[in-house]
Amino acid sequence: MPLYILSHSLTEMETLRQVQSFGSFVASNKASWLVFIIILVTCCSSLHIRARPLIPNSPFISIWNAPTELCTEKTRVQLDMRLFHLVGSTLKTSTEQSTTIFYANRLGNYPYIDENTGETFNGGIPQLCSIEHHLKKAIDDINFYMPSDEQVGLAVIDWENWRPLWIRNWGSKDIYRQVSVEFVQQKDLSLSETQARTLAKMEFEAAAKSLMLQSLKLGISMKPNHLWGYYLYPDCYNYDYNRNPHNYTGSCLDIEIARNNELNWLWEESTALYPSVYLETALRSSKNAPLFVRNRVQEAIRVSNVSNSTCPLPIFVYTRPVFTDFNQEYLSQDDLVNTIGESAALGVSGIVIWGDLNLTLSVNTCRALDSYLRHTLNPYIINVTMAAKICSQVLCHDSGACARKNWNSSDYLHLNPENFVIQMSRNGKYAIQGQPSFQDLQRFIEKFYCRCYAGYNCEPSVDLNDIHYVNACISEDICINNYIKHLYFFFFFFLQTIMGDSCILFIHMSS
Repeated sequence: MPLYILSHSLTEMETLRQVQSFGSFVASNKASWLVFIIILVTCCSSLHIRARPLIPNSPFISIWNAPTELCTEKTRVQLDMRLFHLVGSTLKTSTEQSTTIFYANRLGNYPYIDENTGETFNGGIPQLCSIEHHLKKAIDDINFYMPSDEQVGLAVIDWENWRPLWIRNWGSKDIYRQVSVEFVQQKDLSLSETQARTLAKMEFEAAAKSLMLQSLKLGISMKPNHLWGYYLYPDCYNYDYNRNPHNYTGSCLDIEIARNNELNWLWEESTALYPSVYLETALRSSKNAPLFVRNRVQEAIRVSNVSNSTCPLPIFVYTRPVFTDFNQEYLSQDDLVNTIGESAALGVSGIVIWGDLNLTLSVNTCRALDSYLRHTLNPYIINVTMAAKICSQVLCHDSGACARKNWNSSDYLHLNPENFVIQMSRNGKYAIQGQPSFQDLQRFIEKFYCRCYAGYNCEPSVDLNDIHYVNACISEDICINNYIKHLYFFFFFFLQTIMGDSCILFIHMSS
């Protein structure tokens, strides 16, 4: 069964159905909630805390980070970006973006070695980078790309050439260890191979830590309204789905968790985490894909509590609309569930959808992206964002975000396709038709719990008898404003059918 039904047959956008007039008296008491038989769910005793939302009253947000303005400028294909809370371009010429990404050549004098040619830049290794010169240039770069002091958004440093832990520079990155050993041997020819490697490790990790920390501190001090962190951090290196597909669990190895603990200095200074869940075609519509994603996100959740468990770091999960090893194929709905859906169900702050120039190469690629947005990605974003919003309203009184009770389950924040239809009119606007049932809300309560926003007071319990109206919007024109479908609905409808307006009078007098 599909997660939603997307209708294209409307000539004009239909107005959301209004409930029968007999129901109007119900909303008069508590117009912001829903109705039910009493079910009490304890919250605070075992409640987890989550970072406050970047955008008020938005428990889960979607962010677009790709140079898709080129479609409009060069091909005149208009892409619908209205559903994304923040939109930022990755082009080097783009400034004052709500999402700014600093690649290796855009922030200071990042030292690295071209793994193909061996050419070194800015010293090649962190030990040979002048921190003073690096920070001086970084100030200019930050002011260029982020001229506003008031703007709120994300600031993501994308430095992937080397890793700050010596042990993690394997494969092609081993060149950084080799050059570091050569560097200490040049300074002291009397060192043995073991002594040289030991000293090189110490110097490399100290210099890498200093460079990353000082760059982070500089950015935070200059633009504190942005959330600063490093792309792909934390990582847990659970990439063995190719070697062991039939027994793959997705688990982060204990050794990698321990190594992430060695990076506590980074988590303590960051103001956001940006893990990645990019999919390869080996994970296309695969049962291993959700295992891969949820373990990576869960490790980020663990790390987010390192510096202060009462005020954890916000987590924005990076994903792509295409596969990393075949960028001409877009993710299917199943793949979106396994990436965006997993992230939302685990209670993170949002997702960042990243794309490169391949999305905008020609009229055909822009049209393909436009079709994918309208028919696949946008409807799914509506689905999961609205479900997260309703769950937050019911379980958290809009003061927190829902997360799975069992993190390693397949429970998702989705609208029930039997009760909801996502419609798109000919002018491209979306609306949601339908209303939640008692069973829909009961499922949220059975499968999810509330992670209260840091600094917010948590209600000691959720009394569903106090909940009798859904009033949730994810944009100005995409809302659910309805009563709940439950036993009382049909009972009142039956009474009104028989008794007419006297039913309303009878109920008012009885109350």
